[in-house]
Amino acid sequence: MIAADKSPVLPSCVRLSLTIREPEVVLELNKFEDGRERDQFATSALRIGVLALRQASGVVDASAVRAEGERLVGSVRELLSANTTTFLTNVASTLKTYFDPAEGHLHQRLDRLIKKDGELQSLLASHLDGDQCVVARTLSKHIGDDSPLLRLLSPEESEGVVASLGQAVAEALELQRGHILRQFSLDDKESALSRMVSEMTGTNGKLREDFAKDVEKLHKEFSLDNEQGALSRLVGRVEKAQRTITDEFSLDNKKSALCRLVGLMEKANATITDNLTLDNENSPLYRLRRELTEVIQKMQESSADFHNEVKVTLESFKARREEAARSTRHGGEFEEAVGSIVQAEAQKSCDIFEETGNKTGAISYCKMGDHIVTLGAESAVPGARIVLEAKEDKSYDLVKALKEIEQARHNREAQIGIFVFSKTTAPAGLAPFSRHGKHIVVVWDRDNPTTDIYLRVGLSVAKALVIREQLADAKNRSSFVALKAALVAITSDIAALDQITKWATTVKRSGEKIGKKAGTLRKKLDKNLAMFKKHLGAINSEQQDTALATA
Repeated sequence: MIAADKSPVLPSCVRLSLTIREPEVVLELNKFEDGRERDQFATSALRIGVLALRQASGVVDASAVRAEGERLVGSVRELLSANTTTFLTNVASTLKTYFDPAEGHLHQRLDRLIKKDGELQSLLASHLDGDQCVVARTLSKHIGDDSPLLRLLSPEESEGVVASLGQAVAEALELQRGHILRQFSLDDKESALSRMVSEMTGTNGKLREDFAKDVEKLHKEFSLDNEQGALSRLVGRVEKAQRTITDEFSLDNKKSALCRLVGLMEKANATITDNLTLDNENSPLYRLRRELTEVIQKMQESSADFHNEVKVTLESFKARREEAARSTRHGGEFEEAVGSIVQAEAQKSCDIFEETGNKTGAISYCKMGDHIVTLGAESAVPGARIVLEAKEDKSYDLVKALKEIEQARHNREAQIGIFVFSKTTAPAGLAPFSRHGKHIVVVWDRDNPTTDIYLRVGLSVAKALVIREQLADAKNRSSFVALKAALVAITSDIAALDQITKWATTVKRSGEKIGKKAGTLRKKLDKNLAMFKKHLGAINSEQQDTALATA
C-alpha cells in the first residue's frame, strides 16, 4: 500500500539572488529591459525548467501503468489456475499408475512375487525341495558316499589315508607292525580304526538330521500357509502399507492426505484470488489500483497544468521570435548568437575569438566570414585559423553555402571553414552535422540548447583537421587514427541525436525512450570530445618538446 503523502508546509515565496554566467542565458536575458519585464521572463524560464526536471524524473504514463497492471493480474491468475489443475492431474495420474488395486505397477509386481507358484515360491522350491534340489546336490557332492572326502578316507583306496599311513608306519616302525596292524584292523571292533569309523558314521548321521531340521524350519518361515512365518508377516505388512497408501491418496476419503492437500490448494487458490481480484474492494490489488489511479490522476492534472503553462510561455516566445524575424536585425541576431557560443568554447581552449562580419578581409571589398577562431599559443599549431559563416536565410542551399564558406575561407586566410545553418531556414533533409573536405556544415537551433553540441563538435573537428594538415609525421600517426575513429563515431552519434530531436515531438509517449537514448549519446559525445582533447593535448605537448629540443 502506498503511504499518504505528507507534504511539508511550504513558504509562500523564496527569494533568490543569482549571478548568471552561461552565455546563452545571458544573451536571452539581455533582450529584456532591466526590471519587471526581465524578472518575469527569468521566473517563467525557471518554472519551466523545474517542471521539466520533475516531469523527466517521475512521470509515469497512466495508460501504460493501467495496461501493465491488468496484464500482470491476468497473467498471475491464469498461471495459478493452470498450474493448480496440472499439478493435481499429474499427482493423481502418477499415484494411480503405481498404487491402483486393479492396474497399479506395485500391486502387479507384489502379486507376481507372492502368489502361489509365484517367483518367490519357485525360487525356494528349486533350492530346498526334494533330493535333487540345489542344497541336497551340493551336500551330496561334498560329503556323500561318492564324495572325494569319503574316498580319501576309505581304507580300500590305495591312495587313501589308511594306506599311506600304514606304509609310513611300516617303513618307520617295522618292529611295531603287528601292534599297529591290530589297531587299524576293521576286524577288531576295539581297534582304533573301527572306533573312528563308527564315530564318523554317527557324526555324519547327526549332521544330516540337524540340516533336515534347519531346512524344514526355513521352509516353514517362507511358506504362505504359516501365518506366523516371516514371508507371511512381510506380505501382511506390504498389504497394510498398500491399504494405507491407497487410503491416503484416495479422493473418496475426506481425511486422506490427498484430500487435505487438495483442500489446502483450493483454500490457497481462493485466498490468492481474493487478494488479486479487482471485484473485491478490500483486496490489496484493488486498493493498489485505486491508489495508483489517484496518483496517476494527480500526475495528469499536474501534467496538464504544466503543458498549459509551457504552451502559454512558448506562445510568448513565438510572438517575440516572429517580431524579431520581421525586424532588420534578424540575421544579425543569429550571427551574434552563434558568436556567443563559439566565443565561450574558444575561451575554454585558450584560443582567440574575433568578430569580423563588418570588416574587410584579404579580398578587396569582401566582408565574408562572420567569426574567426585563431588557435592559441598552447595549441599544436598556434596561429591556425578557423572561419565561421552563420546564415538564417531560406535562399541558401548546401551548394550555395559551400561556395560562400569557400570564399570566406580565402577572404579570412583560414585553413578550415564552418558554415552554420539556422534550423528554421535550413534545407529540408540536411544532416545536423556533415563534413565536405575542408568545410564543415552545422545545423543549429538557437531556441534549443541541446543543439549547442553540434557547434562544439564542429569546432573540435575543425581543430583536428587543421592539426592533421600541418602535422602529418609518423610520430603523430596513431593520434590521427584515433581522431579519425572519434570523428566517425561523433558523426554517427549526431545523426542519432537528430533522431532524438524528432522523437521530442511525442514526449509523452516516448519520454523514457528519449531519456535513455539522449543520456547514452551525451555520454558517448562527451567521451569522444574528451578523446579529441586528449590527443590534441598530446600533440601539443610533443610539439612543445620538439620546439624546446630544437632551441
